[in-house]
Amino acid sequence: MKNISVLDNFREQILANIAIEPNDWNVFQKTLFEYGIGMEETLQFLYGNQPNSTDFAEWIDKNKCIYQSLNIEDVPDVLTQDDLDFWNTNGYAVLKNAISREDCLATQAAILEFLEASLENPSSWYKSHEAKEGLMVLLTKHPTLEKNRASITIQKAYQQLYGTQEIYRVIDKVSFNPPENNHFKFLGSSLHWDVSLNLPIPFQLQGLLYLTDVKENSGAFHCVAGFHHQIENWMQNLPQNASPREIAVQELKPIPVLGNAGDFIIWHQALPHCATPNTSNLPRMVQYLTYLPIENNNKTNVWI
Repeated sequence: MKNISVLDNFREQILANIAIEPNDWNVFQKTLFEYGIGMEETLQFLYGNQPNSTDFAEWIDKNKCIYQSLNIEDVPDVLTQDDLDFWNTNGYAVLKNAISREDCLATQAAILEFLEASLENPSSWYKSHEAKEGLMVLLTKHPTLEKNRASITIQKAYQQLYGTQEIYRVIDKVSFNPPENNHFKFLGSSLHWDVSLNLPIPFQLQGLLYLTDVKENSGAFHCVAGFHHQIENWMQNLPQNASPREIAVQELKPIPVLGNAGDFIIWHQALPHCATPNTSNLPRMVQYLTYLPIENNNKTNVWI
């Protein structure tokens, strides 16, 4: 198989507990995603099974899902100058109607089928499932998920913001946030970053697709708008030995980003963000959908 030696090298380093250099991590990650396989499921397999080279190659072959890359060089820009101005100020953008409502409904159906749940049966929303962890659901392989990942509109938006056409898609999971009730309370994380706060924080983007209409009480995505302009000064002025992540939860005030099914949110990874409790009458579902630059050396071994 193409590049299997790259992935076998990754296997060896993971199982030997060898620290992986940022540049190597990017190569391993990109190669995995080219096979249509997510990082989390790969690490679960490696740590859980301790496979030899042959077993790992067989697992890759069994789980691969390769899709042809699209050439969108001649596609017009999808973010207007007003969108870009808003982005520069706030550090996030909302791409309206990036995916059709029909495709959102199909993706909802895929998630519900995977979880053995039904919108008509509220008790099914709260069943345990081995692929659930908090709000996250480790579902990465389904034709409708890949169709959304291949959206020309979303890919073009990432290219505009990165300023390059040389990007690749991340194979990521989905989220299922059911309404709170007397027996179930919100399982999501508080305000957080998914990146080390070792300064300077690199320019990298994250994104999610609303699969359901999201009002403020529906578990809306929240972020601290504009914080990418403030984070270095904020970090440098924290009390000595203070935990920036704990102080962020106590002091920073995120705002809700509302939207309809099919709207796509892209944000700068320096923005602290979170999901919120759902007090509506239906689950909130999203698909995490990110592209990264091929020349991406932004990972650090220093975690703050």
